[in-house]
Amino acid sequence: MLACLMLLLAAPQGQNEAMGMAMEMMRGVQIQILDLRRELLKRHEVLDTIKGDLSTMREEARRERAATPLATSFLASPPTGSDSLGVARTAVFAPRIDAESPRRRDTVLLKIKRIEPGAVRAVGDLEFLADAVSVDLPLDQNGALYLVEWSTSDGQIYNLVLRDGASGQPAATVPVKPLQSQGRFVFVGYRVE
Repeated sequence: MLACLMLLLAAPQGQNEAMGMAMEMMRGVQIQILDLRRELLKRHEVLDTIKGDLSTMREEARRERAATPLATSFLASPPTGSDSLGVARTAVFAPRIDAESPRRRDTVLLKIKRIEPGAVRAVGDLEFLADAVSVDLPLDQNGALYLVEWSTSDGQIYNLVLRDGASGQPAATVPVKPLQSQGRFVFVGYRVE
Protein backbone atom coordinates (compact mmCIF):
# COMPACT_ATOMS: atom_id res chain seq x y z
CA MET A 1 0.00 0.00 0.00
CA LEU A 2 2.82 2.36 0.89
CA ALA A 3 4.60 1.52 -2.38
CA CYS A 4 1.51 2.51 -4.38
CA LEU A 5 1.35 5.79 -2.55
CA MET A 6 5.04 6.51 -3.27
CA LEU A 7 4.54 5.81 -6.98
CA LEU A 8 1.60 8.17 -7.09
CA LEU A 9 3.54 10.92 -5.34
CA ALA A 10 6.43 10.51 -7.77
CA ALA A 11 4.10 10.78 -10.79
CA PRO A 12 3.81 14.09 -12.67
CA GLN A 13 1.41 16.75 -11.37
CA GLY A 14 -1.10 16.12 -14.15
CA GLN A 15 -2.29 12.95 -12.60
CA ASN A 16 -4.58 14.49 -9.99
CA GLU A 17 -7.21 11.94 -10.83
CA ALA A 18 -4.91 9.03 -9.85
CA MET A 19 -3.98 10.87 -6.68
CA GLY A 20 -7.67 11.29 -5.77
CA MET A 21 -8.28 7.58 -6.29
CA ALA A 22 -5.31 6.72 -4.07
CA MET A 23 -6.61 9.02 -1.34
CA GLU A 24 -10.05 7.42 -1.63
CA MET A 25 -8.46 3.99 -1.27
CA MET A 26 -6.56 5.18 1.81
CA ARG A 27 -9.77 6.46 3.39
CA GLY A 28 -11.44 3.11 2.72
CA VAL A 29 -8.53 1.28 4.34
CA GLN A 30 -8.66 3.62 7.37
CA ILE A 31 -12.39 2.98 7.75
CA GLN A 32 -11.79 -0.77 7.62
CA ILE A 33 -9.06 -0.45 10.25
CA LEU A 34 -11.40 1.53 12.53
CA ASP A 35 -14.13 -1.09 12.05
CA LEU A 36 -11.65 -3.86 12.93
CA ARG A 37 -10.57 -1.99 16.07
CA ARG A 38 -14.20 -1.60 17.16
CA GLU A 39 -14.78 -5.31 16.56
CA LEU A 40 -11.67 -6.15 18.60
CA LEU A 41 -12.89 -3.96 21.49
CA LYS A 42 -16.26 -5.72 21.43
CA ARG A 43 -14.54 -9.12 21.51
CA HIS A 44 -12.33 -8.02 24.40
CA GLU A 45 -15.44 -6.94 26.33
CA VAL A 46 -17.08 -10.31 25.64
CA LEU A 47 -13.91 -12.12 26.72
CA ASP A 48 -13.77 -10.06 29.94
CA THR A 49 -17.39 -10.99 30.66
CA ILE A 50 -16.63 -14.67 30.04
CA LYS A 51 -13.56 -14.47 32.30
CA GLY A 52 -15.70 -12.99 35.09
CA ASP A 53 -18.33 -15.72 34.66
CA LEU A 54 -15.64 -18.41 34.69
CA SER A 55 -14.08 -17.04 37.85
CA THR A 56 -17.51 -17.02 39.53
CA MET A 57 -18.14 -20.61 38.45
CA ARG A 58 -14.64 -21.60 39.61
CA GLU A 59 -15.32 -20.09 43.05
CA GLU A 60 -18.67 -21.88 43.35
CA ALA A 61 -17.11 -25.19 42.31
CA ARG A 62 -14.29 -24.67 44.81
CA ARG A 63 -16.82 -24.09 47.59
CA GLU A 64 -18.79 -27.20 46.62
CA ARG A 65 -15.63 -29.33 46.44
CA ALA A 66 -14.48 -27.95 49.79
CA ALA A 67 -17.82 -28.72 51.44
CA THR A 68 -18.16 -32.22 50.04
CA PRO A 69 -15.09 -33.80 51.72
CA LEU A 70 -16.13 -32.46 55.13
CA ALA A 71 -19.69 -33.67 54.78
CA THR A 72 -18.60 -37.03 53.37
CA SER A 73 -16.08 -37.67 56.11
CA PHE A 74 -18.61 -36.51 58.75
CA LEU A 75 -21.26 -38.94 57.49
CA ALA A 76 -18.70 -41.76 57.22
CA SER A 77 -17.65 -41.35 60.84
CA PRO A 78 -19.79 -38.92 62.85
CA PRO A 79 -18.61 -37.96 66.33
CA THR A 80 -20.52 -39.21 69.33
CA GLY A 81 -23.12 -36.89 70.77
CA SER A 82 -23.39 -35.70 74.34
CA ASP A 83 -25.87 -33.94 76.62
CA SER A 84 -25.10 -30.63 74.92
CA LEU A 85 -24.25 -31.87 71.39
CA GLY A 86 -26.81 -33.52 69.13
CA VAL A 87 -25.21 -35.29 66.18
CA ALA A 88 -27.24 -36.40 63.16
CA ARG A 89 -25.72 -39.66 61.88
CA THR A 90 -27.45 -39.38 58.48
CA ALA A 91 -28.10 -36.50 56.09
CA VAL A 92 -31.04 -34.31 57.12
CA PHE A 93 -33.44 -33.07 54.44
CA ALA A 94 -35.42 -29.86 55.09
CA PRO A 95 -34.16 -29.72 58.69
CA ARG A 96 -36.28 -28.27 61.46
CA ILE A 97 -36.10 -27.99 65.24
CA ASP A 98 -38.98 -29.18 67.42
CA ALA A 99 -39.50 -28.64 71.13
CA GLU A 100 -40.95 -31.57 73.07
CA SER A 101 -42.46 -29.60 75.90
CA PRO A 102 -45.88 -30.26 77.44
CA ARG A 103 -45.68 -26.87 79.20
CA ARG A 104 -45.03 -23.37 77.99
CA ARG A 105 -41.34 -22.63 77.48
CA ASP A 106 -39.12 -19.60 76.84
CA THR A 107 -37.85 -18.47 73.44
CA VAL A 108 -34.89 -20.45 72.09
CA LEU A 109 -32.29 -18.49 70.09
CA LEU A 110 -30.77 -20.41 67.18
CA LYS A 111 -27.59 -19.51 65.27
CA ILE A 112 -27.08 -21.48 62.07
CA LYS A 113 -23.53 -21.78 60.70
CA ARG A 114 -21.93 -23.65 57.80
CA ILE A 115 -18.62 -25.37 58.51
CA GLU A 116 -16.04 -25.17 55.74
CA PRO A 117 -12.37 -26.14 55.68
CA GLY A 118 -10.64 -23.43 57.68
CA ALA A 119 -13.77 -21.33 58.29
CA VAL A 120 -17.19 -21.25 59.91
CA ARG A 121 -19.68 -19.04 58.05
CA ALA A 122 -22.84 -17.59 59.60
CA VAL A 123 -26.00 -18.55 57.70
CA GLY A 124 -28.63 -16.93 59.89
CA ASP A 125 -30.15 -16.35 63.31
CA LEU A 126 -33.65 -17.45 64.33
CA GLU A 127 -35.90 -17.08 67.34
CA PHE A 128 -37.83 -20.24 68.16
CA LEU A 129 -40.75 -18.52 69.86
CA ALA A 130 -42.42 -19.95 72.95
CA ASP A 131 -45.74 -20.63 71.23
CA ALA A 132 -44.23 -22.26 68.11
CA VAL A 133 -44.15 -26.04 67.77
CA SER A 134 -41.25 -26.15 65.32
CA VAL A 135 -39.03 -23.90 63.22
CA ASP A 136 -37.48 -24.63 59.80
CA LEU A 137 -33.75 -24.08 59.48
CA PRO A 138 -32.48 -22.04 56.52
CA LEU A 139 -29.71 -23.71 54.50
CA ASP A 140 -27.60 -21.92 51.91
CA GLN A 141 -25.82 -24.90 50.34
CA ASN A 142 -26.88 -28.50 49.77
CA GLY A 143 -24.65 -31.21 51.16
CA ALA A 144 -22.75 -28.94 53.54
CA LEU A 145 -21.90 -29.54 57.18
CA TYR A 146 -23.96 -27.31 59.49
CA LEU A 147 -23.74 -26.29 63.13
CA VAL A 148 -26.78 -24.96 65.01
CA GLU A 149 -26.01 -23.30 68.34
CA TRP A 150 -29.03 -22.88 70.61
CA SER A 151 -29.53 -21.03 73.86
CA THR A 152 -32.44 -20.20 76.12
CA SER A 153 -33.04 -18.74 79.55
CA ASP A 154 -35.52 -21.52 80.27
CA GLY A 155 -35.33 -23.38 83.57
CA GLN A 156 -37.69 -26.16 82.46
CA ILE A 157 -36.76 -29.65 81.38
CA TYR A 158 -37.61 -30.68 77.81
CA ASN A 159 -35.92 -31.93 74.64
CA LEU A 160 -34.97 -30.04 71.49
CA VAL A 161 -35.18 -32.35 68.50
CA LEU A 162 -33.55 -31.91 65.09
CA ARG A 163 -35.94 -33.54 62.62
CA ASP A 164 -35.74 -34.52 59.00
CA GLY A 165 -38.52 -32.41 57.49
CA ALA A 166 -38.95 -34.76 54.54
CA SER A 167 -39.63 -37.88 56.63
CA GLY A 168 -40.52 -36.37 60.02
CA GLN A 169 -38.01 -38.69 61.72
CA PRO A 170 -35.81 -37.38 64.56
CA ALA A 171 -32.16 -37.00 63.54
CA ALA A 172 -30.72 -35.82 66.89
CA THR A 173 -31.97 -34.83 70.34
CA VAL A 174 -30.49 -32.56 73.02
CA PRO A 175 -32.04 -32.06 76.48
CA VAL A 176 -32.68 -28.62 77.93
CA LYS A 177 -32.11 -28.69 81.69
CA PRO A 178 -32.13 -26.04 84.43
CA LEU A 179 -28.33 -25.82 84.46
CA GLN A 180 -27.89 -26.56 80.75
CA SER A 181 -29.55 -23.86 78.70
CA GLN A 182 -27.32 -23.99 75.63
CA GLY A 183 -26.03 -26.58 73.22
CA ARG A 184 -25.43 -27.52 69.60
CA PHE A 185 -26.60 -29.68 66.73
CA VAL A 186 -24.26 -30.85 63.97
CA PHE A 187 -25.58 -32.31 60.72
CA VAL A 188 -25.20 -32.53 56.94
CA GLY A 189 -28.17 -30.70 55.48
CA TYR A 190 -30.08 -30.58 52.21
CA ARG A 191 -32.82 -28.19 51.14
CA VAL A 192 -35.99 -29.68 49.74
CA GLU A 193 -37.65 -27.45 47.15
